[in-house]
Amino acid sequence: MPDEGTDIAVRPKLLKYARELVPKLRERSRAAEEARQIPEQTVSDLVTTGLSRVCQPSRFGGSEQPWDVLCEVSMELGKGCSSQAWVFNIFAEYSCLLAQFPEQAQQDVWGVDPKTLISGSYVPSGEAKKTEGGWLLNGRYGFSSGVHNSGWSIVGVLLPIGENDSHVHCFVLVSKLDRKIIDNWQVSGLSGTGSADIEFHEAFVPEHRVLDGRLAARGESPGSELNTAPVYKMPNFGFAQTALASVVIGAAKGAISDFTMLMKTEKVRGKPMADIHSMQLRLAEASAQAESARLLVLGTARENMAKLSTGAKLMLGDLARNRRNSAYGVDLSKRAVNSLLEVTGTAGLYLENDIQRAFRDINAASGYYPLSWDLNATIYGRYAVGLDLEGFL
Repeated sequence: MPDEGTDIAVRPKLLKYARELVPKLRERSRAAEEARQIPEQTVSDLVTTGLSRVCQPSRFGGSEQPWDVLCEVSMELGKGCSSQAWVFNIFAEYSCLLAQFPEQAQQDVWGVDPKTLISGSYVPSGEAKKTEGGWLLNGRYGFSSGVHNSGWSIVGVLLPIGENDSHVHCFVLVSKLDRKIIDNWQVSGLSGTGSADIEFHEAFVPEHRVLDGRLAARGESPGSELNTAPVYKMPNFGFAQTALASVVIGAAKGAISDFTMLMKTEKVRGKPMADIHSMQLRLAEASAQAESARLLVLGTARENMAKLSTGAKLMLGDLARNRRNSAYGVDLSKRAVNSLLEVTGTAGLYLENDIQRAFRDINAASGYYPLSWDLNATIYGRYAVGLDLEGFL
């Protein structure tokens, strides 16, 4: 894909590419589950169309699109296969995060190959000790979606760089040559994401491959001074969930389309399924839930990007609201697909059934803590009544 920067014409092109990929993702969904990672054909399609570079800086050949465009593309791809759409989302999200690192770190990756894919793990599971010129990273990280296809990992780690050597949540960039993939991804939902554990042993991380999490949280990262688009001033904690929620909403939309077709073509005891009143009610409610989720999450992403575009920063209330709205969008999607599977009949028992697959994937995603309704509703509730959010965001 040519370097088109932030040109407004890019958005419809990306959405067109995404829509064209949906039937291909559907065809590959079973293979992705069986392989427990996305197919190479899908990786190639994401790279060739430029979708994987939707949030990459234009100076490295990316599209440099705002976050709401990523959400829209994620919703489209989610209609085809939530596992493959999830991994696409991870690639896009981590390229946006790399754009916030110091210039030399960006050059280490994109200066060598601007089409390089990046995965990682936010949770600071590992440990790092100071050494000359940088840090030595050790530890095991879970749920590294898309790791089999990525050239680099960005992982969280607590570094003693705060006041009085207090620990700060930072991000470090590490080459695939320094990581070991643990083949432990045997799961019931989102099984095609390849979200295996990764392990590091004495992996050297030079200082320029470290991003201070405090700066990233404030939208004041060193990379944002070079890549000046508003999307690179986005705080990582409390905002990125809108994109993953979009994958789930897309999956619900896809399941609703499948159920609609089922109603049009199937019979129940000789009676057309489309004529059954209770089925009509289920379809109407599920479609209303999914559409409400789409409007809520996409509207939230757009409002936040509009605020960042004015030079303003997202405040604590914005982040709490983002968490609430993203999780509620996922909860609405879960309710929609669960309701439809209940009346899909015995066909819904088969693993290759697309509604069954959406059910597994959406319920798996809803248990992921950034998308959990109970957790994120609590965060918003605490904020609304003036309680401390330290350790919650």
